Amino acid sequence: MSSIEISAQPVTSPALHVGGKILARNTVLNIIGQVVPLLVGFATTPYVIRHLGPDRFGILSLAWMVVGYFALFDLGIGPATTKFVAELLGKGDVEKLPAVVWTALATQSTMGLVAGVLLAASSPALVNHVFKMPPALRSDARWVFLILAVSFPINFASGSLRGVLAAFQRFDLANAIGVPATALWYLIPAAALAFGLDLPGIVLLLVISRVMALGAHFLFCQRLCPALARDRAFNRSLVGPLLGFGGWVTLSAAINPILGYLERFLIGALIAVAAVGFYTPPYMISSRLAIIPGSLTAALFPAFSASAGRGDGAWIKNALLRSLKCLILIVGPAVLLLIFFARPFLTLWLGPKFAAEGTLVLQILAAGALVNSLAYVPLSLLQGVGRPDLAAKVYLLEVPLYVVAAWFLVGRFGLPGAALAFALRVSLDFLLLIVAACWVTRTSPRLLVAKDILAGVAALAALAVGFSALWNWSQAVLADAFFAALLTAGFLLAAWRFVLDVEERWHVKLWLKAAL
Repeated sequence: MSSIEISAQPVTSPALHVGGKILARNTVLNIIGQVVPLLVGFATTPYVIRHLGPDRFGILSLAWMVVGYFALFDLGIGPATTKFVAELLGKGDVEKLPAVVWTALATQSTMGLVAGVLLAASSPALVNHVFKMPPALRSDARWVFLILAVSFPINFASGSLRGVLAAFQRFDLANAIGVPATALWYLIPAAALAFGLDLPGIVLLLVISRVMALGAHFLFCQRLCPALARDRAFNRSLVGPLLGFGGWVTLSAAINPILGYLERFLIGALIAVAAVGFYTPPYMISSRLAIIPGSLTAALFPAFSASAGRGDGAWIKNALLRSLKCLILIVGPAVLLLIFFARPFLTLWLGPKFAAEGTLVLQILAAGALVNSLAYVPLSLLQGVGRPDLAAKVYLLEVPLYVVAAWFLVGRFGLPGAALAFALRVSLDFLLLIVAACWVTRTSPRLLVAKDILAGVAALAALAVGFSALWNWSQAVLADAFFAALLTAGFLLAAWRFVLDVEERWHVKLWLKAAL
């Protein structure tokens, strides 16, 4: 496995050194960059829920969801920026960097403005007709959506600049901004409530934090490429290529929010906006399991791309299989622990009421999250070998099936039905993406049930049996935690000894060394 090492100094020539140590470092940095804000969110969410109440917290959750949905107007400019800047760095064409960056920045900011106008125009309909919310809160909800509309150009511009940092392989700088910016997303509501601010005031402070993050992105980009401050050229001829590359990415970006947020929209529309507040914490917990596959594939993506460029199909196939096995062994135990301790965890974190409503939801979502984590690998592979169109077509196929299934399951079974809809959707997603990845790379499906993959699945199945026995024997939470830790430690030792090969153990040591 490989990555590109970039000097911390301003770029004046291409840097093409490849080394596995940098890949390990980048993976660890990405994990840390997501775990730290996650811990902040866990610590502050109970306080925010208690002081906002289910209805207001439901509105705040919907606001976060709307931000994700309107990201479809990104048009793939962020990934396109990464691609074009990285190509120029590889060629040593540093003089052209400012034109690419400023053109991408202007294009994406314009798209953010369009998205903001659409959100502002649609906010009365969302508040009064789409979501079921108490009349007394509708005024606050309208202000929340209007303030968020103003933030879209800021968020979109930051996306372009993050793409520049990614092209320079500066995950250290990207996380230096991302960690505090994301942590503030959780800290600001808690601090604002302590000072008596209302919901619109909280969202306004969140937008101000995004402005600060935008400034930090630009300062770091200028540090890497000082010419950005001198040459603010907009090249109209670059807009077409940027949008062309981002076309299929755009389509995926347009579909993904529908697939990712539909069940919560249906909960708000078919049940009540307060129910969204009960569904959001379990969803937030299970979705954080994507930290590991997301961090891994973010680091793998340039390696897949480089290998495809030099025609190294054997490396791509090997990386596909090993990455799947790695995720089974890492994410699998975390999922089983989350399923087993769902009720005591929710009770301790949010109280017995949330535990009663969310235990089964969390268990179903966690099982789906394991399958979803595996889907990250073929998705990254397809993008790395230049076939993002296949991923977009998979999502297009899923949309009508998911809409029908989610509508039925939410209406029939409530919150557990929404969780089941998610689990079924990500299972279909993984199946179609892995088939597409095998077809593109000419990988025999038999390799997916090869000895080493089956050994990982068998080890995870044995751990699941152990947890089932512990479930039936369950006594006190502390005792359960002790024996669960023993079972997990035994699983990890067995996986190290019997499932991982010599090279895979070497990569694990690299990641551990990078973390320390």
